[in-house]
Order: sequence, then C-alpha cells, then structure tokens
Amino acid sequence: MNELSPAVKLTLDLYNKGYYCSEALLRGFNTIYNLGFPEEHLKIASGFGSGLGGAGCSCGSVTSGVIVLGVIVGRNNKSESEEIVHRSSKKLHDEFRERNKVVCCRILTRNVEWKSKDHILLCAKYVQDTAEILESILLNDLYQYLPQGGNKSVPKKNYLKLGISAIWKKLKSANKMKN
Repeated sequence: MNELSPAVKLTLDLYNKGYYCSEALLRGFNTIYNLGFPEEHLKIASGFGSGLGGAGCSCGSVTSGVIVLGVIVGRNNKSESEEIVHRSSKKLHDEFRERNKVVCCRILTRNVEWKSKDHILLCAKYVQDTAEILESILLNDLYQYLPQGGNKSVPKKNYLKLGISAIWKKLKSANKMKN
C-alpha cells in the first residue's frame, strides 16, 4: 500500500474525527496548500455534506474538490476564461466516476445504513479517492497555479492572497536585483 500524501492523510484524519466529507476535504487542502480560507470561512463546505445537505445528490467530497479548484484557477471576473476550472472540475468528476461508477451520494451509499460504521468506512474510501484525484490534478495539471508558485513541495507561504500579478512583479523585481 502506498503511503498517503500529507493532504490526503490530513483530509482522512479530519473525516475520521467527525467532519463531513466536504468539510474534511476543504479543511485538509486549505491547510496543506495554504489556500487562504480563514477558519470562519471554512463553514462554506458544511452544506455540501450528505450529498448537498442530505439530498443525496453529488458526493460532498467531490463538490468540495470543485471549491478547491475554483479557489486556485477560478475566475475573478466575467471577462476571464472559465476553461481551466471547468476542465479541471470535469476531470475530477470523471475520474471519481471512473473509480466509483457514480458521483451521486444516494447511490454511492445505498447499501449501508446512514451514519453506521459501514457508512463511515465506505465514505472514507470516497473521501480518499477524491483527495487523491484532486491532488493529482493539482500537482500534474495545475501546479503552476498553486499558491507556492509551481514548486511541487508542500507550500511554505500563502501566495494566493497576493494574486498572480503581484507574484509576477516580485519575480521580475528579484530577477532585476540578480542582474
């Protein structure tokens, strides 16, 4: 068995401590990838648990994965392209569906009693699948957009708040100082 990455491990740990799948995924990736969500904003993921608030629709970990992708490569205004975030979100959806046949929470959990030990164990697998797929997308397709500026190691500083233009200015300034 492969060792879990820090993001996947933390996400699973949070889920196993009682956070909903959606909350665990956002909290885990926010911590490891320094997405910049303050504690009071992490509650944005609460309504996605149980397949959109108990409706049994889209798996909460997948929908939170889309939140993470949106934070990293989403649009800031309507004139920007949505192509990267749409392509990445579809890839997350499609790869989860390839592994698990469906993305619908109601169908994924239909053979277990809700909130039973079997339910928690089953959903832990889905949380892990989502976290692994999301991290693969981040590191293989979107690493240049990550808060750490494309370095594939775990981020040390939160550059997301600075924005791409601020990072570019810093890099240009640093290069001028070297010359």
